Amino acid sequence: MHLHDPPSTTPSSTPININAPSGPTATTDRSKEQQSQTERPLYFAYGSNLSPSQMSTRCIHNPASSVPLAIARLPHWRWLICDAGYANVLPPPELRVGPQTGVQGDEVPVSGTEDAVYGVLYAMDERDERLLDGFEGVDWDAPAAGSGGGKDGAVVVPPVSVRPREQGQGDYNKWVVDAEVVQWLEGAHGGDNTVPVLVYVDELRVKLGLPKEEYIPRMNRAIRESVALGLPARWAEEVMRPSIPLN
Repeated sequence: MHLHDPPSTTPSSTPININAPSGPTATTDRSKEQQSQTERPLYFAYGSNLSPSQMSTRCIHNPASSVPLAIARLPHWRWLICDAGYANVLPPPELRVGPQTGVQGDEVPVSGTEDAVYGVLYAMDERDERLLDGFEGVDWDAPAAGSGGGKDGAVVVPPVSVRPREQGQGDYNKWVVDAEVVQWLEGAHGGDNTVPVLVYVDELRVKLGLPKEEYIPRMNRAIRESVALGLPARWAEEVMRPSIPLN
């Protein structure tokens, strides 16, 4: 995950907007910021954006976009370094699409003893989300997913509420799923145990691979900073560390 800088030219089309519109003001107060984003899913970071330091260099419109709000988990999802050399997540079998459906058995191992992917939640300003779309290589021109029914009336899997668009020519697609909040961080507005989150998912590159050389130090920083926030150290060692050598 977290591949590259945004393209040097602005895409001619409008980035995918899978969230309700909002207009949060620039503020570093986490409670006010999260309350202003109640109609927008929080962003679930699971790769190098686990690092608030990296997020602060990418989210330049609103400082609050890079303030970590909570530690959360996606039950029965799997974490991997995919064949593109970056972090990816594989959804549970009932949500898989395209090449994801061909993953058999332990080709992508269960993510630790808890069988879940852990991440850090951020309340993204819509303008910063568009920037992040560029870093993640989202295809702004990708067609919409199904309109609610499949061939011969079959149910679309995953539903369009989860996956509004195809991945198209992009490096990642944008999904919205429910995550379990493990811990609200100091200063964040807590209360809900389950929240909708935005997850960048590469649906096409789902085989295990080796991390890109430039990605290793960024992931080491991400592991260090997220564990300091409260991400379970045991999970990080069980799941991420085998793919990310110390540097």
